[in-house]
Amino acid sequence: MFAAAMRGRLKAEKSAYERALYGAWQSERFAREDKLKPFKRYLAQSKTAAKPQQSQTGMEALAVFESLKSSGVPMKITRIGL
Repeated sequence: MFAAAMRGRLKAEKSAYERALYGAWQSERFAREDKLKPFKRYLAQSKTAAKPQQSQTGMEALAVFESLKSSGVPMKITRIGL
């Protein structure tokens, strides 16, 4: 359980670092522009750059649970037919 929590915390730290790096990059980008364009144009660019989050496949979910189980989380994984 502790290992899973630590992996989650590490992922959160990496995500926070990437957000800070992205913010710094955007700040420098704006600083280098002679004349800024309307804000709506930049907002549209950032929305198209973000990847839409896809739902998790069954195999990905199974991999997550297998990882948790191998970390010592007590669980029984069974396949059910639908």
